[in-house]
Amino acid sequence: MKDGFYVSAYINISKLGNLYKAGHRHDESIALWEKKGHSVSLVHYWELERLTGIKQQRLPFFDVKQCKEIINELLSEYDITLDDVVEIWGEPELQEDDSYLPKYLFPEYTLHGFAHLASCLCMDMDLFRDENILAFAVDGGSDNTIDAYDREGISEYDRHFYMGCYSEAGKKLNLFPVVSPAEIWGWALMRYNIREGTLMALASASESKAYYNIEDILPFDEFKMGTNSRKKIFSMMDEIDHYTKDDIGKKFNYFDERFSEKENRISMAMKIVQQISYKIMDNSIEEAIEKFGLRTEESYLAMSGGFALNCPCNTYLMNKYHFKGFIAPPCVSDSGMALGIGLSSFYVRTSGDFDFKLEHAYYGDSYKVKEFLEKQEFSNFIESVEEFDAARVVEDMQEDIVLWYEGSSEVGPRALGARSLIGDPRYTRTKDRLNEVKKRQWWRPVAPIVLKEKVGEWFYNDYESPFMLQALELLEDKRQIVPAIVHEDGTSRLQTIDRSNPQTYLYKVMKEFERVSGVPIICNTSLNDKGEPIINRIEEACNFALRKNIRVGYFNGYRILFKNHEQYKNQEVLERKLQMEIWKDEFQKQELIKKYNPYNLSQKEIYVYTFTNLYKGIELFDLDYEKQKEIAKQVKELLKKDPLFNKQILLIRIMNANINTKKL
Repeated sequence: MKDGFYVSAYINISKLGNLYKAGHRHDESIALWEKKGHSVSLVHYWELERLTGIKQQRLPFFDVKQCKEIINELLSEYDITLDDVVEIWGEPELQEDDSYLPKYLFPEYTLHGFAHLASCLCMDMDLFRDENILAFAVDGGSDNTIDAYDREGISEYDRHFYMGCYSEAGKKLNLFPVVSPAEIWGWALMRYNIREGTLMALASASESKAYYNIEDILPFDEFKMGTNSRKKIFSMMDEIDHYTKDDIGKKFNYFDERFSEKENRISMAMKIVQQISYKIMDNSIEEAIEKFGLRTEESYLAMSGGFALNCPCNTYLMNKYHFKGFIAPPCVSDSGMALGIGLSSFYVRTSGDFDFKLEHAYYGDSYKVKEFLEKQEFSNFIESVEEFDAARVVEDMQEDIVLWYEGSSEVGPRALGARSLIGDPRYTRTKDRLNEVKKRQWWRPVAPIVLKEKVGEWFYNDYESPFMLQALELLEDKRQIVPAIVHEDGTSRLQTIDRSNPQTYLYKVMKEFERVSGVPIICNTSLNDKGEPIINRIEEACNFALRKNIRVGYFNGYRILFKNHEQYKNQEVLERKLQMEIWKDEFQKQELIKKYNPYNLSQKEIYVYTFTNLYKGIELFDLDYEKQKEIAKQVKELLKKDPLFNKQILLIRIMNANINTKKL
């Protein structure tokens, strides 16, 4: 491979997709890499939702021209353009060849799945070469940008979406297909119209529990769960939905009075889903143990895919099998696909002979406070600006929650101390205040940041968790000291931090807070409003502080004291910098729709076409009238074949694209 810059992209390009917000990839991202000899470094990582403000960004670029213009604007920070880039990976319309694809080495598996696998397996190449690793790529499904059509004619649906891999000191990748529990959580999302993270929190928040034998649902032996598996899950949910007080002591223990009966029923169902998830992962691990003769205490467990955000399961697997250590990037969900596409491409092109280590999570955008202050955009609302003092931060935290903005933004869906709200964990009022500001349910837990060297003194397990992917149980005698961060089951979803963390100001605050209080823990939650991606720019953070009546914010070593909150007129989320719609008004948009949808396919038909294997990388308007009629017929037949599933898939895709489903 040549030395130089490389770009990996997990994006959509589609005119109709842009007009109808019908993107088949979500959580889009772009990564800039630099190769020098054997050494590969990640230069910058852009999660597009941070730039557009569209949660789980799935809005496609309108065309290649617009896409290149926007990428060049991002690259301008490094004084380069796409013309200076050796290769672009991940988007067929931008790349010259596809020899980087893993299908040439592993034809049975999708790029999507292998990219997930590479994002954890190759995130530390020294570890990859020196240690045995059992890795899993387990998410909710693949995308059809590349795998749905290729020159061999093998479609995405002929390949395995989910995979395990046993790597013996990097000598050989032993791949095998697995079942992904993420599919079940996707069905629950469809059923209850509640995001997976909230469902997970609700499962552990209430004390209600159904007397349900999960063996009635198991086993799931389908690598892509089909109608039978889904019927079993929905049947269980249907049964629990009809539980009444007359069933107390017979079918379940009781209704937790702190929650509505509906919330109790959902909590009972999700407890079962969690137990099934454990069992599915147990089966995959035990299959690998038997097949490869691996010893878990001599092997690392690596996880990626959206299911790897399930912290209780990660900890359950570590506790049960006693793996040597846990490996996962901060962006385990599809937000990490550009990372995975890049690492899988370097692996394919070099046969694994390259050096790389994901040193930390902070590869996003950074902004300078002095330049922001010089603009004086918020001067009427800033009372004072002072130099950082750790003792002052601790005093501020004891009075109220504090807005924290430090360095480059973290990648992935969880705030890791770069764009956060922090507070004193010793008071329940801190959790209540954070949930009020974030517009979250009262029972939603707040995550802690913990000094890494003190984890064993406060938790039953002493696991490192730099990216908030473990849920450890607090010692009994410690729980009453930090009530703001304790879940109902006694656990906390923690992030560990030490002196090596790039967030140097935050580490100083942690040490000072420990000195003052004796507690090596602070509260941490993401800096964003409900339905908003994590905040990116300083202006967005100031807007948030003024709308939410937060008096103090720390920005890259400066303490900003806000004032005149009541005079701030903009009570809406500040518009993000990147706008991807190319039309100026609704009239121009309708003219574009007429041009690119001349045969008036319905919005529903366009969505189903985009999200199924009918799509072969060809825009509908490039097909002739007869072909479009044929597509419309196939769409209708697809919906008739399995109306519940396809209706739910359609609705959730549209929900993710911020479309009003009632209009469809």
